[in-house]
Amino acid sequence: ALEAFAAGLGPQCGPANLDLCDDAKKAQIEEFMALALAKREEMIKAKESEIAALEEGFKTMLEALQKSYSDANEKKDKDVEALKASGLGLLKSVNAHVKKTGSSEL
Repeated sequence: ALEAFAAGLGPQCGPANLDLCDDAKKAQIEEFMALALAKREEMIKAKESEIAALEEGFKTMLEALQKSYSDANEKKDKDVEALKASGLGLLKSVNAHVKKTGSSEL
């Protein structure tokens, strides 16, 4: 991971370093350079809006997932408590007594 990070340091492909770009990136840079400033800014704003929408969609999905987890955990806790309250402790006590004494007589 550190090597991958270190490999990304230093000059990178861009308008100031075209010699570091492959042909596809060079063509894309030339295409963007040919656009008017207002058009580039409009495109940047549109793509940033798309990212914001994706982030918001993810946040909404995550909140729903957290609520679903919380609800399921709460239900599980109530169900476990109900099982314990239905005599589980007493059942275990009787079982341990019978194992210890070897008799199921009272």
